[in-house]
Amino acid sequence: MYNMYHHLMTMLDSRSARMSTTQALWSLHADYIGGEHANYRKWYFAAQLDLDEQAFSTRSPSGQLLVEAKREWRERMETMSNRSRVAQLALYLLIWGEAAILRYMPESLCFIFKLAEDYREVAESSLAEELDPGSFLDNVITPLYRFARDQSYTSVHGQYVRLEKDHNNTIGYDDINQLFWDRRAIARLRLRQGSLLHDIAPCERFNALVHVDWSSAFCKTFYETRSWLHLITNFSRFWIIHACIFWYYMAANVDFIYTSDIKKELPVKLSIIALGGLVAVLIMMTATVAEFMYLPMSKKTAKILLARLFFLALLTLCHVLVTVYVIQFDRSSKQALIISSCHLGFGAIAAIVLAVLPPVNLFHQRQAEHQLTSKTFTANFPQLNNDDRFLSILLWVCVFGCKFLETYFFLALSFRDAIAATVTMRLRDCAHDAIFGRWLCTVLPVVTSILMFMVELVLFFLDTYLWYVIWNTMFSVAQAIRQGISIMISWKTLFARLPQHMYDKITATTELGSGYLRKVACSQMWNAIVISMYREHLLSINNLQYLLYQAHITSDSEGVSSRELRSPPLFDPSSETKKEDCFPPYCEAERRLSFFAQSLATDIPMPTSVERMPTFTVFTPHYAEKLLLSLREIIREEDYTTRVTLLEYLKRLHPAEWNNFVKDTKFIAEEDKLASRPDEKDDLPFYCIGFKSSAPEYQLRTRVWASLRAQTLYRTVSGFMNYARALKILYRIEHPELADEKKESEVVEDRLDRIAHQKFRFLVAMQRYAKFSSEEAENCEYLLEEYPHLQIAYIEEEEDKSGGEPTYYSVLIDGNCEKLPNHKRRPRYRVRLPGNPILGDGKSDNQNHALIFYRGEYLQLVDANQDNYLEECLKIRSIFGEFEQDEAPDLDEIYALSTDLRPAVSPVAIVGAREYIFSENVGVLGDVAAGKEQTFGTLTQRIMAKTGGRLHYGHPDFLNAVFMTTRGGVSKAQRGLHLNEDIYAGMNALCRGGRIKHTEYLQCGKGRDLGFCSILNFTTKIGTGMGEQLLSREYYYLGTQLPLDRFLTFYYGHPGFHINNIMIIFAVQAFLFCMTLVGTMAASLPHCRRDNCFNVRPVYDWLERCILSIFMVFFIAFMPLFLQELTEKGTHRSVWRLIKQFLSLSPLFEVFVTQIYANSLLSNLSFGGARYIATGRGFATSRLPFSVLYSRFANPSIYFGARSIFMLFFVSLTLWIPHLFYFWATVTSLVISPFIFNPHQFVFMDFINDYREFLGWFAFAIQRFIFKTLTALFLTRELHHDATNRTWWTGKWRGTQLGRSGAREYVCKIVEMSMFSTDFILGHLILFGLFPLTLIPSADRLHSLMLFWLRPSHQIRPSVLPMKQRRRRRQIALIYGPVFGIVFLCFAIFIAIPPLLARTLDLPISPYTYY
Repeated sequence: MYNMYHHLMTMLDSRSARMSTTQALWSLHADYIGGEHANYRKWYFAAQLDLDEQAFSTRSPSGQLLVEAKREWRERMETMSNRSRVAQLALYLLIWGEAAILRYMPESLCFIFKLAEDYREVAESSLAEELDPGSFLDNVITPLYRFARDQSYTSVHGQYVRLEKDHNNTIGYDDINQLFWDRRAIARLRLRQGSLLHDIAPCERFNALVHVDWSSAFCKTFYETRSWLHLITNFSRFWIIHACIFWYYMAANVDFIYTSDIKKELPVKLSIIALGGLVAVLIMMTATVAEFMYLPMSKKTAKILLARLFFLALLTLCHVLVTVYVIQFDRSSKQALIISSCHLGFGAIAAIVLAVLPPVNLFHQRQAEHQLTSKTFTANFPQLNNDDRFLSILLWVCVFGCKFLETYFFLALSFRDAIAATVTMRLRDCAHDAIFGRWLCTVLPVVTSILMFMVELVLFFLDTYLWYVIWNTMFSVAQAIRQGISIMISWKTLFARLPQHMYDKITATTELGSGYLRKVACSQMWNAIVISMYREHLLSINNLQYLLYQAHITSDSEGVSSRELRSPPLFDPSSETKKEDCFPPYCEAERRLSFFAQSLATDIPMPTSVERMPTFTVFTPHYAEKLLLSLREIIREEDYTTRVTLLEYLKRLHPAEWNNFVKDTKFIAEEDKLASRPDEKDDLPFYCIGFKSSAPEYQLRTRVWASLRAQTLYRTVSGFMNYARALKILYRIEHPELADEKKESEVVEDRLDRIAHQKFRFLVAMQRYAKFSSEEAENCEYLLEEYPHLQIAYIEEEEDKSGGEPTYYSVLIDGNCEKLPNHKRRPRYRVRLPGNPILGDGKSDNQNHALIFYRGEYLQLVDANQDNYLEECLKIRSIFGEFEQDEAPDLDEIYALSTDLRPAVSPVAIVGAREYIFSENVGVLGDVAAGKEQTFGTLTQRIMAKTGGRLHYGHPDFLNAVFMTTRGGVSKAQRGLHLNEDIYAGMNALCRGGRIKHTEYLQCGKGRDLGFCSILNFTTKIGTGMGEQLLSREYYYLGTQLPLDRFLTFYYGHPGFHINNIMIIFAVQAFLFCMTLVGTMAASLPHCRRDNCFNVRPVYDWLERCILSIFMVFFIAFMPLFLQELTEKGTHRSVWRLIKQFLSLSPLFEVFVTQIYANSLLSNLSFGGARYIATGRGFATSRLPFSVLYSRFANPSIYFGARSIFMLFFVSLTLWIPHLFYFWATVTSLVISPFIFNPHQFVFMDFINDYREFLGWFAFAIQRFIFKTLTALFLTRELHHDATNRTWWTGKWRGTQLGRSGAREYVCKIVEMSMFSTDFILGHLILFGLFPLTLIPSADRLHSLMLFWLRPSHQIRPSVLPMKQRRRRRQIALIYGPVFGIVFLCFAIFIAIPPLLARTLDLPISPYTYY
């Protein structure tokens, strides 16, 4: 209760700072309960208000009764007493604070609040029974919690074990919540004794909730069945647009297939072309049939879907009848021409209608109640303003305009000659095969033609994504230039304007009239920024004289002294100061200051004063991320393959910053000891490990320096605590009287501290705090001592002494809490929970349990690997202006209803900000990962937000706390389904009427994965998470209800990227099959231009164009990053970054990532298995063994790549064209990328040791195979009584009905032996290919240069090993080196014997063997 009391008072205090107390209370009540955008009000009118549908006006789907009810509601809200408003707010927050997982179900909370409010109104006016403390949690929340928990877990020997149930068999949070959308379902709620809850008096229903039979109340409201048909249902308009246009193009250009005389049979051609409309109808019919699989059948649902199917069937019948008539009965008359022309127009109209209209709006009139519910909870999309809507439509007009023109001339017209060469081929002299006869020969051209059509279709789909990337990038760059986010202004001019921009756009005071006071204000901000960088060791002492404002005291001739504040030379455009004098070239300080100056040149909302600004909370979930690096971690190598300590690696990445740190440490040491200047030998420990003394404070300095350059929680906390520093600086500027020398410094600091932490809170959801190791607990305690206002929420588990279930608590502590004897802190708040709060994948549940401790009106969500900067924190007040809640509303408008003259403005739910990936330039892999995140988080989001397609991606977005917490929270948490938990909050906000913005003037730092395996683990997580998203109801709502332009933006910005990856890989595979068949015909048939031969030239031309198309699809992936860099950093740096990536073979990595994305999505949609993968964000300097990499990536990529290589080898022998070089690079990358990007892969001794481990891995595989065979034979799980085993050995299968089981055992053995032989051969072939590189003397140095981007002088040294280990490695080389050579000779012999025997036996080989 005290927690929620403080929560409510903080919210009222935040609003009262910029409006009257009455306005604050009314507006807060309107946001939570009674306003037009309050979720409770929307729920009340959609599901609770007892409307009579017979009384509805036929002229309006919503009816007049609803309008009158809204007017009465407004009157009731405006005449309500302030005491009642406070009581309702307190009641709602108390329910929300104890709701636990019910916070994911906002309408269930509305229902409980309604019953509790009915009870409260009566209880206040009578002597009602007083409820026991904890009764609400035990009687209302716990039964619902247990129902939700038991859907996924079962108790086994007192421990809860997860059930093996897929989503379509699990009643999830959304299914539970959607019961409360339907007033009929609410009315059917029964008590255990059989009576209806609805039959009880309203004031008594709350106490009756304990008796509700929840187990029979809930059912599935959407079936998340694993099926590819989700893609058809959710994105039917995407398939219709492409399939129809492709049909029109192909039918018009390959008319020779269905007619012999086009001039006489023009009606036939028109009618065949018109069947594009039938294609659209059939796709929509398929999507509608699939909806029966996903929607629970009710009379209303069946009526809607069957009506749609009926009309679609009529359209199908019309198409078929017309085409049959024209083809069979009248192919050339004028009447047939008129009919076919009408058919073409009718089909085009049908295709356009089906492509444009959302599927849910087809062929039915929604009932008022269903429309209101759907509009409220699933389709309440915020309207775009006219400019943004025009931009959205223009974007897709440009995309499809260019796409349709280019594909018609480049793909469709050029395809005619190639397909004619195969379709019209007639082979009359095929030889008779012993097995297939002449069938194989005759069917070969047909299969080739089908594959060619398939490749053309896939390229047609891929081409759209290419044009989307091009136009989206161009629109985004144009928008950046329009906003001023570019390098169009020279750096001297930019910094010359900075002081004026700082005063105009950061300060919020008009009282500083004189130029000197304005200069003082700017100097306070600027000097604080520069000094903070100096303390972070980004700048040296020499840089400060060019960057700081400096005070100079001068005296005139009369001896009167005056104080002059001189601007730094950096701000003087006439100064000859160079960049190198101010900061090291291309350093972090230059980047940060340049962006700060550049961002202030853009349009920024005017800030309010610190006293008037709203309170906000930075919210960070933490599980097992590093808090603070230990000394052992930074000065000791991880293992013998690392070859460098973490500290050494950081020193080489940041040499200037390390030198600044050493100088600073030496200065402190000299001050402490007051010693004379030491010589260079005495300085050696400082430059090696950062300290000379073993005192803990010096060790801690080195640990902190390293932690601030790694991805640690300490870096996140120290960065975002800059908000407090920024608010203190701004408050000082707004109150010059604080500089009065008469004021005591302690009083001033207390006042500044109080105002800063009144407006800003930092909350870390530290799930494992109660179970921390001693080292983690010590590091956490250091954080609390360093930042006393840091708040930590954790889960405490209290065992039941009687052996029952443990009791769980959400606990909040901070650095001001009292220390206890057990070295913990006395909790500030301790809230009992209904059970274990972690029921899902972890992160979202961790956020949810700690969410009750946030304070203020806004939340900023950040991850535990982010960073923030003081100069960015100074702009925080402008961000809050983006929510458009600065102005105090009039009392008569707070509960006002929207009208045509006063349309409702959708509230802003989320405001996104830029991310700077500080792990860029940490080698090629880190740079590639950073580039992807940079383009998506900045360039793509810029346009997606303008066109209404941006969602929520977790970091570093700002959230409207009231809007989000009353609509399900900041994430969703059903295990597996909501693996990518953040994006669901964005989809939820979009569906429920929240606007989502993106800002360009504020940035936060963000770390990204750096190693090959960690990046691909993250890729796998994202890919499998997308597979789960495709199953979700949110995708169904958005895909079937969004307007076309916003639907396309949503599709291509989210699922389209992943589906495009699948299509790329499918295109490669289909094209290889196609080339294989073409190569077969090219090698076995004579080349000519007549019958009984193969006209190969048009097919060759088509193959070259296809390869070029696939290459362009891959290459275009680099365009967004290049233009982003070009816009913001200039030509030199953008070109150099692109060159470095290409020289480091990043295209190979991009191909491999595409395959991992595709494989992850395919496997998840087919089999499931999505789970959270801890990627690990350390520096990737360790070498992984060959066997580990092979086993990890064999199934996802290596097997596919090997198959493709063997097919491509055949193709190269039969129809060589230079374009195949690109295909060789592509398919080879699928096999060798894990080893190419493995640090120190080409060290000879390590390579031989790899071979030893590889053979050991095979030995283990053989042992595992034997055990699995024995298990399959004698420990069969599927059948009892050893039936399969006895049947296997007796051979008596007839009548046993065990055929499939016995076949399964046999197939398992064959598959396992086949996999073993495949791995043995393929693994050795890869090793043979890599081995020559180990013999190059400088291979490891060049390879390290490619991976780590370190200059030769900073190269990582060879590993220094003990004598015993070196002796052991030599023994391994002496033993396994010859073994490797022998196996290589055996492979060479087996490969060479067949051609040698053929030549010895003089076997006749003819190029035309079909005769």
